[in-house]
Amino acid sequence: MPAIPTWKFFVFGGEQLEFNEGAARRFGDYTNSSTYLDLGTIQWTTYASDPEVFSNMPPPREYASMAYDSRESRLIVYGGWNNGWFDDLYSLNVGKIVGPSYAITHSEPQLGQVSGGTKLRIQGQGFKEPNIKVLFTVGNVPVDSFSLRVTREVAAEYISDTEIECASPNFEDFGPREAVMQISCANGDLTTTWIPFHFFLNTRAVKSLAYGPGLLRDSVAGSDVEFVIQARNDMCENRQSGNDTFEVKITREGPPKEEGGRPEQLEVACNITDRNDGSYNVKYCVEEECEVKIRINFLDDKQTMVPIRGSPYSASFKVGGKPADNTMTGNAMQKVIQKELERLQTQLTDNKKAIATKDKDLKDVKVLLGVKSSVEETQNKTDVITLQIDQLEEALKTF
Repeated sequence: MPAIPTWKFFVFGGEQLEFNEGAARRFGDYTNSSTYLDLGTIQWTTYASDPEVFSNMPPPREYASMAYDSRESRLIVYGGWNNGWFDDLYSLNVGKIVGPSYAITHSEPQLGQVSGGTKLRIQGQGFKEPNIKVLFTVGNVPVDSFSLRVTREVAAEYISDTEIECASPNFEDFGPREAVMQISCANGDLTTTWIPFHFFLNTRAVKSLAYGPGLLRDSVAGSDVEFVIQARNDMCENRQSGNDTFEVKITREGPPKEEGGRPEQLEVACNITDRNDGSYNVKYCVEEECEVKIRINFLDDKQTMVPIRGSPYSASFKVGGKPADNTMTGNAMQKVIQKELERLQTQLTDNKKAIATKDKDLKDVKVLLGVKSSVEETQNKTDVITLQIDQLEEALKTF
């Protein structure tokens, strides 16, 4: 009978017997087992055959007539033979096997932030208006009905028989985790087909950062230069999947439009590649010596563009040099990492000495004020120093 995604072939009753090699053939025993063949996977499955669960099973028989009520998803069995003809009628709902007349097969994307709002384009078949709902259930097992304890649902917009659109729900009650997606049309049954969906902790601009030769001084003009944006979540952890929205605007000064006027701000084209691991590669190229300003913004869960840590960045370019120095693993990047490590080590050592009170005359007001000033200066630089350390940590991972 028709079923989505593949048709099913149902068998009830008959005779069963195991024949041993060379043994005389004889009639089998009547049975009342129920099985079906999935015509897509070509696999047999036994169902509704346990008398402890199904107390009203038909008696064993063969030659029974079978029909299918598609409106109620019922399999109907009438009559049959077991040393006499039966004149009885049985029905069994097989909706969980056959499923409704619609199915879900794919979603783009299949992940979104735990606060919800990710726009999804869902593919399938048999979609119909009105009242289409998409259910997201905790775990990796589909459900038969809605349960507020483990499920959230959202309304979907009908596009065609094979496509709908919706926004992912707020899943903060359950936290970042795996879920399954199913749909219901016109208050009908949930689909027996389902697809996985992953909720992740929201990316935060104030935690995210960028690093690479495209953000440094004296890169090589005339060759592509790159840098990496690393998305991080509320816990300051590197995101492990993509689908974030970053905006990069790179500008440089050009000649003024009018004599004596201010220099014109020229935009430099760039290309952002989602590496689907929480990082984004950005490439751009300037053809002449100049300085550029790089502004990196993130589209947050309130649909607002917010600058990431350290933005705006500055970079400069010179003619000459090796194009390989513009890459993440080039010699220029290695030298900068070594230089920054030494500088930070010196800075941290100096700060430690400046705020230390050992061997200092604490009765001297000037000494106390000096220590206080050093402590305040260190506190004011904490965010900058932390960003520099995080950038170095990420950059070292590329080698």
